[in-house]
Amino acid sequence: MHQYAEIIIDLVSNAVDQPFHYRIPPELRAKIVPGIKVKVPLGNRQTEGYVLRLLKKTSIEPLRDIIAISDPEPLLTVEQLSLLSWLSNRYYCRKIDALNAMVPASFRQGKRPKKPQLIKVSDLGAKFDLSRAPAQKEAIDLLLSKGPYSRKKLEEAGVSASTIRTLEKRGLIEYISSTYTQVNNKEQKSQTLPHELHEEQANCFNHIGEAMRQKRPRRILLHGITASGKTEVYMQSIAACLEKKETALVLVPEIALTPQMIDHFEGRFPGKVSVLHSRLTPAEKARHWEMIKSGEAKVVLGARSAVFAPLKHIGLIVIDEEHETTYKQEEAPRYHARDVAWWRARYHRAVLLLGSATPSLESYYRATEREDLLLSMSARVTPIQLPPVQIVDMRRELKENHRKIFSRMLLEELEGVIERDEQALLFINRRGFAGFVLCRECGYVVRCPSCDVSLTLHLDRQLMCCHYCGHESAVPQTCPDCGGIKIRYFSAGTQRVEDEIKKLYPQVSLIRMDSDTTTSRQAHSRYYRQFRERKASILIGTQMIAKGFDFPDVTLVGVVAADTALNLPDFRAPERTFQLLTQVAGRTARGEQGGKVIVQTYHPSHYSILAAAAHDYHSFFEEEIEKRRQLSYPPFTDLIRFLFSGSDEKLVFEAASWMTAMLEPAVGAAEMLGPAPASLYRIKDMYRVQTVLKGEGLTRITPKVKKVIREYHSHKPSWPVRMTVDFNPLVVL
Repeated sequence: MHQYAEIIIDLVSNAVDQPFHYRIPPELRAKIVPGIKVKVPLGNRQTEGYVLRLLKKTSIEPLRDIIAISDPEPLLTVEQLSLLSWLSNRYYCRKIDALNAMVPASFRQGKRPKKPQLIKVSDLGAKFDLSRAPAQKEAIDLLLSKGPYSRKKLEEAGVSASTIRTLEKRGLIEYISSTYTQVNNKEQKSQTLPHELHEEQANCFNHIGEAMRQKRPRRILLHGITASGKTEVYMQSIAACLEKKETALVLVPEIALTPQMIDHFEGRFPGKVSVLHSRLTPAEKARHWEMIKSGEAKVVLGARSAVFAPLKHIGLIVIDEEHETTYKQEEAPRYHARDVAWWRARYHRAVLLLGSATPSLESYYRATEREDLLLSMSARVTPIQLPPVQIVDMRRELKENHRKIFSRMLLEELEGVIERDEQALLFINRRGFAGFVLCRECGYVVRCPSCDVSLTLHLDRQLMCCHYCGHESAVPQTCPDCGGIKIRYFSAGTQRVEDEIKKLYPQVSLIRMDSDTTTSRQAHSRYYRQFRERKASILIGTQMIAKGFDFPDVTLVGVVAADTALNLPDFRAPERTFQLLTQVAGRTARGEQGGKVIVQTYHPSHYSILAAAAHDYHSFFEEEIEKRRQLSYPPFTDLIRFLFSGSDEKLVFEAASWMTAMLEPAVGAAEMLGPAPASLYRIKDMYRVQTVLKGEGLTRITPKVKKVIREYHSHKPSWPVRMTVDFNPLVVL
């Protein structure tokens, strides 16, 4: 019998980010298991913690006793305990941060949802004469004719709460335990049938099926152009997985995709799909989590955090649009869902299927090196081919005295769409009205007083806002620096595009989708359905409209400014530009009318823009991978970024320099870049300095790096400087 337990304390603090040993008192030894939550003494107070493992002996003395069990059910499974350890090592985070990311707060707090119940007629109720109580009789007749109802559904059907209470008191109804699926079955989708696969789809499906039958971990990259039918391959592969009595996990990159994806998946797998994303209420999330944990849900569909869904017997994990940056978590633990999914695929001996029209350089390189299986789909499932893309040189527009944000070509095509009663998407990678406000007399740019960035104009509120700290100020009528009156707005945002369209075509209905207009929980779904039902002719939006949406009546996509991402100080800028342009171009030519794409740019000869216009991933990959090879950037190396931030500029540099010096003997042949100011040097009055390690296989030096991190946190006097560590960051600004 184990007498000791290794426990992680439930406090987010570097001081307790280590396992503590406690003695298990005899009366608790039969109940303490790994993953269970317990109450323990810590210093002169009591706190809670989680049992990581049981020990027969320990060299630590003296030990204190576990006080009590906080929750009779173990919170963590054996798999989750192993994943917890891997996450904290790979992403240099506290174990408790990893645990908090893996499990919903309600479960950590012991607030599990109550087992759902349905109301049915009792034996007495079936025989009882209710002719003198018409309301009660109507309720009984409804339950007898249509079967058990949840209390909520019964009330929605017109039965009052007082009638239900009366029937309950008289013993005419009774409650029975049920499944969440039965209780939530308010809009059961009629089951949709699989589509017949074309040759390329069938070939890919057969390869995936064979990989699943082999029951060994396999990573497969499905490179399929937009509208090539990747989703159908996913769904038929999931069906094959379910036939083998296994479960499936499907990740999508953004909430904007879920209304469409939910329709697809619930129609194909009615009653088996659970949805997890950040816009669920805590109660909804807890309910779905319990459905998954109990084995009731066989297919999980969700955004990034759904990668931790407590599925058992996983046979297939699908990551749609695997190249998306939204799969990377920007707060601790700074995990990438693709890496966590591969860990889980190895654990379950499952297949990880990565799908994209524009795969990440890392994934495609692995496949070309034959580490992964590469499957391709180069034909669309519809007879309509990829749309022609025309590049408009906005420098020429200016030279020829056309100074509007829409080129003459785009205006002409928009008018044609409106005349023919078709639909158009206008894409701009910036919310708000303008990029910045500038004085043409002295060159002064209105900037945030707390951050090293320009303010963005939001015309609807007549305010200038900082998108980093939230600072707001009035729009200047004269230059704050020279007093000049030639104030101009530069660079177009979604709001300015909307404003211009309303001026040009006041009779045309439009929808704007960006982070300002989609703050409510149902906004994405509402806008998607409105546009799908043709209640608007033009959809203006940011990245959230660039991917995944399928609108057959869209015949024109206008990219208002293709250069936004290119101008960022980031080695991945060309890749992001290519991916975004390719994805947004794929939103048209999905119906019989076909379609076209117009890309407005000040860099018409850049290879990422030319390759996107030609729908040529291979030429882009060849050029970009060679640049990465020459500069020793991923996928040829790993990066570890150490970011230091604080209000005292001198101390931030001192802390960064101390840490960099301590790291030097630990990193071996890895290249050390910095310490140096971050691209965004000041945010919210905090100075930001970074050191970046670059080298092959940096996971090998994890123990040495973690030792230096512990020394940093225990430094006396402690630095008033926050340090964050990010393994293979996707954005370094």
